[in-house]
Amino acid sequence: MPQLFVNANIHTFDPANPHATAILTDGETITAVGDAEELRANTSGVETVDLGAATVIPGFVDAHLHALAHAESLAELNISKTTSLPEAVEAIRAFAAILPEGQWVTGGRWDYSKWGLRHQPDRSLLDVALPDRPVALWSIDFHTLWCNGAALRAAGIDRNTPDPRGGKIVRDAHGEPTGILREDAATLVERVIPHLPEETLGELMRHAQKQWLQEGLTGLHDIDGEFSKRAWNQLRASGDLNMRVVKYLRLDEYDWAKDTRWTTGSGDDWYRHGGLKLFSDGALGSRSSYMSSPYPAEGELYETGSEAEQNFGMQITTEQVLVEQMRDAYAHGIVPIVHAIGDQANHHVLNAFEQTQADRQAAEARLGYPLRARIEHAQFVQPQDVARFAQLDVIASMQPRHCISDLHLLNALRPDPNLAAYAWTALLDAGAHVAFGSDGPVEPTTPFAAIYAAMTRADIAGDPTTTFQAQNRMDAYQAIRCHAAGPAFASGMETRAGALKAGMNADFIAINHDPLSVTEFGDDDALFEHATAIRDTVVNTTVVGGRIKFRR
Repeated sequence: MPQLFVNANIHTFDPANPHATAILTDGETITAVGDAEELRANTSGVETVDLGAATVIPGFVDAHLHALAHAESLAELNISKTTSLPEAVEAIRAFAAILPEGQWVTGGRWDYSKWGLRHQPDRSLLDVALPDRPVALWSIDFHTLWCNGAALRAAGIDRNTPDPRGGKIVRDAHGEPTGILREDAATLVERVIPHLPEETLGELMRHAQKQWLQEGLTGLHDIDGEFSKRAWNQLRASGDLNMRVVKYLRLDEYDWAKDTRWTTGSGDDWYRHGGLKLFSDGALGSRSSYMSSPYPAEGELYETGSEAEQNFGMQITTEQVLVEQMRDAYAHGIVPIVHAIGDQANHHVLNAFEQTQADRQAAEARLGYPLRARIEHAQFVQPQDVARFAQLDVIASMQPRHCISDLHLLNALRPDPNLAAYAWTALLDAGAHVAFGSDGPVEPTTPFAAIYAAMTRADIAGDPTTTFQAQNRMDAYQAIRCHAAGPAFASGMETRAGALKAGMNADFIAINHDPLSVTEFGDDDALFEHATAIRDTVVNTTVVGGRIKFRR
């Protein structure tokens, strides 16, 4: 039966019809948007749904979310709020005490810069607190793993273990592993951590999905691997898949994908194939993002025994290897998306995309539709490279919360001020496409906090004095578009999602605050008053595929 959603202030994000009071749906699709009485008069047998005078906007889509990692994090140790190393170790000990005997302690989200330390922690205090139980805890950026001796022994890591390609086992002056594993070295421990039962994974994902729908997400781009795919399949098989998923591959799944002829764009509106996630560098917080200038000497340095050398970060994959990986992916109908945070990493990735333009065009000709290349994060970009995103048709997949969470790191590390940093506005002005996401669980997945971050570029508490490069602030309309239409374009779904008009998927949210009620601000105080109201917006109703999936 057709449904008529009424009693609403609707921002359609359709320039041809920007405002309306009602949405008419038939099944999963919008059939008309306009005046409630006119739509009712021209439709018979319609079911009316009253939205309670709420404001309505298109549903948000998270363009970069580690879905299963986020779901698991809801049940794992979280020490992100600790303010000292002893406090963190005590929290780890207390958490371990409630686990079954012998179970690994996992989770983490630690940030040593908030502990007043100049260097990342070593295993010593963990070994005292938990000498026999394995402990493996991720840093806040998920690029460094902090382990105790039991975890290192379980993985067979000792002084003779070589650094894997794209990773580093940090060692002390005597050559012994300190317990810090950077980038791909962390996989040595990851692969021996016992997996949760598959039924547990499905239940965790079901719980996380409820949270995302409550936050206003109607879809997400999942960057996690094989076990995440299994969890989504469980939800779909049981009829509990309530949001739209674009699933990306990791390298360890790539051979399977080629063997099964997995291609970008296949699937349907509920579960769609994305692309292949590649890595160029590490992360800012772990001092492993690949930069053109070195990190300050007082920051984290690579240990080299008796001396320390300048640290430019870590080039996990060279430009030439990226070119080879991209060409192979295109040959199999799979679009590459590449993690790049440092400016030098972004430069090399753009070079690699430029060198593989012909391969991409040939793949598009075979498939019959565009392949949307992406750089994930794009936090630091050399000024001459900003325009190349548009010239090479490469999407900047960005996470506004990173900017404001990194304020303390930006103050400490002092990156080159000439770089375009978290420059979503500069990229849009250059003609590039920008897609917003969260990088959850690295950051909270709440989209309205991301809109606040894009608008203010200041700490989440709302202090204007913390603003970082105000020239790259974005207005609320553009920020919402980047979090709705941006991800739709990135997945080739721009004709089905990102706006509210006839023929689009009936995916929208009803909220308690109008984010577009103010568009002109006389000063920072007025801007922050409006932005904090957006940050605190409450979702009343979430509709996906024409059906209410959440209602407060």
